[in-house]
Amino acid sequence: MPPLNRNFLEKAKRRLETARLALNKGYVCSSCSNCYYALFNLMQSVVGEPPGGKWSHGGLPKNFTEVVYKNRILSKDEIKGIVKTCENLYALRKLSDYYDTILESSEEERGKVESYMLKVERLLNLIEEAYNEQEA
Repeated sequence: MPPLNRNFLEKAKRRLETARLALNKGYVCSSCSNCYYALFNLMQSVVGEPPGGKWSHGGLPKNFTEVVYKNRILSKDEIKGIVKTCENLYALRKLSDYYDTILESSEEERGKVESYMLKVERLLNLIEEAYNEQEA
């Protein structure tokens, strides 16, 4: 396995915690954005430095799934779920960050963000456990 970048892992944890705090305050847009970047930072922690100087929103998930599959961290089914979550969360983040849409008034959108947070948290725990087992 490639070495785990603990700084990006810590950023992912902090972004996830910020997403929770924002959602608890009712700030769905902020929560969504932080949840997406928690996932982005988590993926960075696994794949390391980008080949071209900066990860793209499409390139990072592709590289991440290759690494976690190759190193048997996640199954194909788990990877499919992560790819779908990443795509959906990215689309929702764009909606909340770049358009005049206010997600706070939608219970459905709040539920989606809450669901994504749980998925990102689960993935973070799986990644951390896999690396801790490797280091033991």
